[in-house]
Amino acid sequence: MTPLYAPLALTLFTASGMCALVYQLVWTRWLGLLLGNFATAAATVVAVFMAGLAIGNIISGRIVRDKSPREALFIYSLLEGALSLLAAVSPLLLASSSPLYPAISSLSASPYLRAMACAVILLPPTILMGATLPSLVQALRATAPRALGPLYAFNTLGGAFGPLLAAFILMPALGMRATVWSVSALNLAVALAAFRLAKNAPATADASGAGPAPDASAGPPPWPSWTPYALAAASGFVALAFEIALTRLLILTITGSSVYGFAIILSAFLSGLALGAMLLRRWPPRNAHSALAAFAAAQALAWAFAIATLFWDLIPPLFIHVWWTPMSFVQLSAFNFLVVLILLLVLTTSSGYALPALASALPRASSAAIGRLFAANTAGAVLGSLATGFLLLPYWGLANTLLFTGGVALVAAASAGALALPRRRLAILAAAPFLVALPFALPRPDPAILNSGMFNRPQAFKPGSPHTGASPVESARALGSIIYEKDSLTARIAVRADPGMENMSFIVNGKPDGSTSPVDMYTQIFMGHIAALTHPDPRRALVIGLGTGITAGSMSLHPGIREIHVVEIEPAQIDVADIFHRYNYDAIHNPRVTIHLDDARHFLASDKTRYDIIVSEPSNLFVSGMVNLFTAEFYKSVAGHLNPGGLFFQWIHYYRVPPDELPGLAATMQSAFPSVMFWFHEYGDAFLMASREDLVIDLDRWAARVNSPAIVRDLDRVGITPPMELLGFLAWGPLDTLLYARGAKSCTDDHPYFEFTSPRTSNIPTDFTALNMKFKTFGPLRPLPIRPETAQTRGQTGKLALNRGNSARALAEYQRALELDPGSAELALTCAHIQWNLLGQDEAAITTLKALLQRHPGNGEARKLLREIGTNRAFK
Repeated sequence: MTPLYAPLALTLFTASGMCALVYQLVWTRWLGLLLGNFATAAATVVAVFMAGLAIGNIISGRIVRDKSPREALFIYSLLEGALSLLAAVSPLLLASSSPLYPAISSLSASPYLRAMACAVILLPPTILMGATLPSLVQALRATAPRALGPLYAFNTLGGAFGPLLAAFILMPALGMRATVWSVSALNLAVALAAFRLAKNAPATADASGAGPAPDASAGPPPWPSWTPYALAAASGFVALAFEIALTRLLILTITGSSVYGFAIILSAFLSGLALGAMLLRRWPPRNAHSALAAFAAAQALAWAFAIATLFWDLIPPLFIHVWWTPMSFVQLSAFNFLVVLILLLVLTTSSGYALPALASALPRASSAAIGRLFAANTAGAVLGSLATGFLLLPYWGLANTLLFTGGVALVAAASAGALALPRRRLAILAAAPFLVALPFALPRPDPAILNSGMFNRPQAFKPGSPHTGASPVESARALGSIIYEKDSLTARIAVRADPGMENMSFIVNGKPDGSTSPVDMYTQIFMGHIAALTHPDPRRALVIGLGTGITAGSMSLHPGIREIHVVEIEPAQIDVADIFHRYNYDAIHNPRVTIHLDDARHFLASDKTRYDIIVSEPSNLFVSGMVNLFTAEFYKSVAGHLNPGGLFFQWIHYYRVPPDELPGLAATMQSAFPSVMFWFHEYGDAFLMASREDLVIDLDRWAARVNSPAIVRDLDRVGITPPMELLGFLAWGPLDTLLYARGAKSCTDDHPYFEFTSPRTSNIPTDFTALNMKFKTFGPLRPLPIRPETAQTRGQTGKLALNRGNSARALAEYQRALELDPGSAELALTCAHIQWNLLGQDEAAITTLKALLQRHPGNGEARKLLREIGTNRAFK
């Protein structure tokens, strides 16, 4: 064997592991669209990956058992080449542009049948991935744990790099399909390099470099031959159960739920596993008994780690001092990665050490036996993934899930320890039940801190800031008590309230997503009214996202709307809306309101109903997966579900979004709707109203509807009095929005760039004053499409805009009013005041005033204003 043979083979296996994790991330995204639930998609992909790895390990282990290193490496190259081919065609099978996408997405109302169809597609490439390990084991003769450790470690280390490469570089730059194709090309390069390397490999099965033969003098170990495989399965269950549960915990407290947060957690977890496998080379078990003892120690550490999670509420206050420090996105990501890596290090290194160490407990450490060992481990991992995601978290909650997983680890440790240390067997087995039960008697972490989202808005917990306590912990508790908490399949849902239930908010993964605060009430009430006021005759409405139920409740105040359908992915939101019943007019019990538990995209793909109004109020763009409700494909689906003249009303946020990306939000909607209006208020929320027909505001209809007693009372809750002031939030008409979005690129399923750009600025405080000024002064604007159009109605519309500080909008309306009534000195003076005082358009103001004086030479106010402008300009 040449000196470079083994290092080169390890390098290829590292690249192979990296490719596998990139595929996993992209395929999870595609399955999220197909299954209508990213949690289900992630669980499906993980389960299929693990099942494929197990099948591949078993099949390949048998095939390569008697092969020479050269033959085994040739087989490895064929496996990598076939994997490259299947990965390259996966966009044609899974992407939303695939011809199979409509068939699979509408296959069944149940996501589980759709998941099975996706599993059939993903299983062949994952089997090929699983088959690579026994092939390289045989090629490197790595049957000894000392040699097996680096093989496992390098592959895992490559896997750790994969999520970072995909999330931080490839997917933002290339999009989904090009990412898969570029990694597929790397897979092909690995296959070709392995093919060339095989020529230098030993051609005989008894080549040098083989691992040491089993110690025949020691005799068979005094336990059943299946024992190592059962322990490997338990280890796999523990590792994946911990990974899924800890992902939820870390999202709550450290990283948030952006695509980068998920990548950091996965990469840190795999890095720890790789380090543990590396340690095996330095401290390999000497024999079968020491292998079981080492495994027992590693699993006992996992149990101890589970106990430590009960004190996790100490961690956010510890690191918030660093989060207060201004950092770039790269610095913040690097810090969060380091924190996650350190927090998980005990668990992940012990898990990474435990599995390959078990190879020394095998009766005969052949490639086939090692293949079966890894197959057993992946089978346990499948069970751990599915059980945690679908049963343990939803029914037992996060804390109990972690403690239960630690208990499983301790049972595995006790079983292995009892076999490895027969003299202490009784003591170990007697102590195990008490140690398993012990953590359940300890107090749980403080939910007020775990759900506070300190990572999300650290400055709000800084002592000395308004509405904060003397410490971050006191500030978190001062926000209110957690009166409801549910760990569901998709997220941690909680409700926080003060003792009088006056100040309430619901929280998703530590981030507030709705509340009774004035800012959120503005948004929720707006969403319920504006489209309903604008549509000529709304009868059937669809609300995407139940939230607090306030939007659906406000919409129910419009008597003409006979049906309000609400599509909500999270069942716990029904409980949340029930808790907010005082604020949403008990919307979920309104006979006109029907709630559909489904993902919005799948619901629209399978629903044949058409609506007069569709309102979408998703969470922020920096939340992973939320971008799927902001893509061109989604908007086209919405457009197809509107009746003629139907309206779509979409909430967007302009805080924590790069300002140069904001036009892309409008451009994306315009790809499906030619007529788009822009509304906004100063608290960071904006709204796009869209239609396939020309949008027109009928002022008489608005005035009649908005002055109904129920709507007057509802708008009074957010201080909009008189209620006609609501129209003052309309900033741009369709032509203005088209001008604003000119040249911007659309966000698509294949290239959902908003998801990657918005988290990069989410830690930078938003300069609301500067952003609001840009919106209020953007122009020149065209007059709004309103009717009836008279000088009076234009003047009224301009006054409403002026009251809201929308200077450019007010000017456009007053100028149009002046065109309709050119003799009005009052209108001309108002235009001049706006031009000079509010917009700084001195020359335009002078031109307006001179035109006024030509009609009314004796107008003293116009002459006075001209002198003031001249004096001001001379002073400058």
